[in-house]
Amino acid sequence: MMNSGNLREPHSDDLVTKRDDPNYAQVSGYVPKELALRFKVLCTSEEMSQSEALEEAIALWMQKKEDSKRTSSNNDR
Repeated sequence: MMNSGNLREPHSDDLVTKRDDPNYAQVSGYVPKELALRFKVLCTSEEMSQSEALEEAIALWMQKKEDSKRTSSNNDR
């Protein structure tokens, strides 16, 4: 396929990955093997990247903890 004018095909060098994005940081840890396998299978079946799923899971976990602290501090009043 030919390009006309300034249009060009996207090239892999044009893509900014999360690894290269200064707005992202890597998080890692160890979980039981069975949990990791189930996580990978579910991510695949949901057509979701593991990074997206981890971001969602961490955000939900943090919200739960923050809500729990707020409820606890409100009960102390």
